[in-house]
Amino acid sequence: MRVALAQMTSVNNLEYNFQQIEKIILECDKKSAELKPQIIIFPENSLFFRIDDGEKIQPLSVTDLIFQKLKKLSETTNTYLHLTTAILDSGKVWNASVLISPFDEPRIVYKKIHLFDIALEGQKPIRESDVFANGDVSSVFEIEGIKFGSSICYDIRFAELYSLYAKQSVDVILIPAAFLVKTGKAHWDVLLRARAIENQSYVLAPAQTGRHQSTSSEQSRETYGHTTAVGPWGDVIECLSDGMDILFVNIDPENCRAVRRQIPMNSHRRL
Repeated sequence: MRVALAQMTSVNNLEYNFQQIEKIILECDKKSAELKPQIIIFPENSLFFRIDDGEKIQPLSVTDLIFQKLKKLSETTNTYLHLTTAILDSGKVWNASVLISPFDEPRIVYKKIHLFDIALEGQKPIRESDVFANGDVSSVFEIEGIKFGSSICYDIRFAELYSLYAKQSVDVILIPAAFLVKTGKAHWDVLLRARAIENQSYVLAPAQTGRHQSTSSEQSRETYGHTTAVGPWGDVIECLSDGMDILFVNIDPENCRAVRRQIPMNSHRRL
């Protein structure tokens, strides 16, 4: 399977972000048959990125018009789309991932379990739980015989979630993110590689990047970027730096099986 990882600089404007996403989809569709991706994975906050302090989140329902537009793009290009954004479901707001298929209606595939409530030294505290409800269920979905394990950004620090995916022998772990620059420089690469090594699977992490300028004030935020694809041996296949870009990677489940034959961790588990 060929996969595209989109690196974006989303802002607090739905239409602007949709135009970015549409451009990426159409750019991928121009690729030749052997280079065109079957699925495009977008970063966290892809449709709405809150920038202004106290700004009201604009949650979306999977039945909203914007998802119908994305569904049409999915059908037209025959490409799966995976977006992570604020979603309204069952009367609550979630930081959730939505899968858009050329063949089915858009559906929520994962609700972020670990919310980003942190206070870095010298920076304002950030509290996702002031806005979002906690998910409490891991999620594996399958496309064309390839098993994807779901997670979002801050989840990356909690190995117990990924151990569930290791036991299910997923081929790919998804970690769409909007990492801060300070924590990204210190932890991003090592955590991505650790998740790949301990699970013997691919890790695909599309990220927000650069300075996100509010469309309604002078405020801005900055994210680390460095969209990354890691192989099941823990090797970095490719990593972007800054700027909006697309990373393409080929996924072969046999590479996961080859690593697991050499180091059969699942049969050695004791806890």
